[in-house]
This record gives sequence, structure tokens and C-alpha cells, in this order.
Amino acid sequence: MLFSLADQTVYFLFSLLFGVMISSLYDLVRILRLSGFNRLWQIILTDILYFFVCAVLTSLFAMPFNKGSVRYFVLFGEAVGFIVYRFTLGELMTSVYSFFIRIIRNLIKKSLKILRVFLNKVLKLNRFVVYNVGGIIYKAQNIVFKKKRTIYEHEKGN
Repeated sequence: MLFSLADQTVYFLFSLLFGVMISSLYDLVRILRLSGFNRLWQIILTDILYFFVCAVLTSLFAMPFNKGSVRYFVLFGEAVGFIVYRFTLGELMTSVYSFFIRIIRNLIKKSLKILRVFLNKVLKLNRFVVYNVGGIIYKAQNIVFKKKRTIYEHEKGN
């Protein structure tokens, strides 16, 4: 299938934009790594998943332009778009992501502290009730029996 130079140029420019899109998709993987998914098996799994998604998206990207066949200049354009985004706007986005992740971590830590204090209070109250339940039941029975005795004695005396 023959393309004119203008068609190839447009296809290349779109591949640059597609490379930027794929690089911004990689930012999701970076967010996962910044938030704690940084064990070796997690890194390998996310990278394999990312490359699989990129391969499928590249094939889908090639469908309308070239009936599904991917050309080298398209892969080159994707790589250039990826690299340009990664070292310009991607660096800025990484600092923004890490800032928000720090804020979210601090909020979670504070929420867990508040929850821990609340649960300690509830557990202390629960512990008091559990340890003193026998005494509480005994006192409640005495109160009930005293009322029954006084009612019985009152009825018996009349």
C-alpha cells in the first residue's frame, strides 16, 4: 500500500501524539510504584501488563491509517513522543504525583491514629463491661429480687 509523503507525515505526527499518550499512561504505573507497589514481582507484572496494553493500543492505532500494519517510522514517532514527554512534562507530573501521594499518606496516617484512639476507647469500655459483667448481673438480680420481695411482702402484709 502506497502512501504519499503528506500522508506519512500526518501519520508520523499522530504517532508522536500517541507516544505522548502512552507515556502519560506509563505515569499510572509510576504512581503505583510511588505509592508502594515496588516489590520485584509487582514491578515485573506491571511492566508486562503495560507493554501488552501498549502493543494492543499500537495495533489499534495502526488500524485506520495503515490497515493494521505498523511501520518503523510510526514506532520511531511513538518512541520520540514518549521520550519527549517523559523528560519534560513527565518530570513535572512526577513531582505533582509524589506531592499528592504524600498528602494522601498523611491523611491516611492521621485517620488511622484517630481510628486507633476511638477503638482503644471502645475496647476499654468493652473490657470493663466484660470483666465486670458478673458483678453487674449480680447487682441487677439483687435489684430485681429486692423489688419482688418488697412487692411480695407488701402484698402479704395487706
